Amino acid sequence: MSLTTLHTSTSTSTAATEAAAARVAPLLETVSRTSRSAVLVAGGYFDTAAGIGAFSRNSFALGLETGRAARRLHRGNKVVYDVIVNDLGMSCSTDVCTVPAPGSPAPEALDLAPLDAAAAAAGVAYSVTRERTLRNRAARAMKPALRAPELDPPFAREGDEILFRSRTYAKVLAGVVKDDHVVPRCPLIVAEYFARYFARLRAFPDCARRHVIDINSLADRDKVTKGAEIYLRTQGTPEEEIVLVFADAECTDPIALPYTAQDF
Repeated sequence: MSLTTLHTSTSTSTAATEAAAARVAPLLETVSRTSRSAVLVAGGYFDTAAGIGAFSRNSFALGLETGRAARRLHRGNKVVYDVIVNDLGMSCSTDVCTVPAPGSPAPEALDLAPLDAAAAAAGVAYSVTRERTLRNRAARAMKPALRAPELDPPFAREGDEILFRSRTYAKVLAGVVKDDHVVPRCPLIVAEYFARYFARLRAFPDCARRHVIDINSLADRDKVTKGAEIYLRTQGTPEEEIVLVFADAECTDPIALPYTAQDF
């Protein structure tokens, strides 16, 4: 390799590194540089019906970049990765969605080869969270709605609807009572995965702060913001923050919106 070629290659690599650092910097603005933090990065979301597409691959890559940058902020930071998978057999981008009936077939095995390869190249491991599991956990948590018409604020039951009294949206449908079970809607399912994420981060008691950086499609902004409000107002603590990240399929120019309980 000639000196000119080597210089060009090095310059290209440096430029790519600087571009990646600039892209993820807004996602980590609230993470301390002087004390340890526990960070969970959620990227790679996909629907099992469609499989792993451009958004899943690119958001997973963005998540890996974010995790590397979080480690550089403080050598004591703990970083874990997760991928949410929509295996409910439906689109869950709005409040009103149809959930498969109880007794539906068990979830199929997932083909995660592209994400596995990216994680292996980065030298990290990641977990997978299925929305079917989250739906079932959220339904169990709302069982009191089956026994009493009055719920503790900020939830309220109106007929067969379980509403969340949001301070951001005029109406948030958390679930619907059908016969002897509760069918959670999207915001409640999202709140459940935040609860699951922060429970994992509490395994690092030496970290003063806990951050969940959640990378989403722009189309999912309402449902994840509603879910973040539900979690932070009902279970969140002062040490916890949710950074909602919204991006297109290429994930070249992500938008980061940080939230704590004080924001609602």
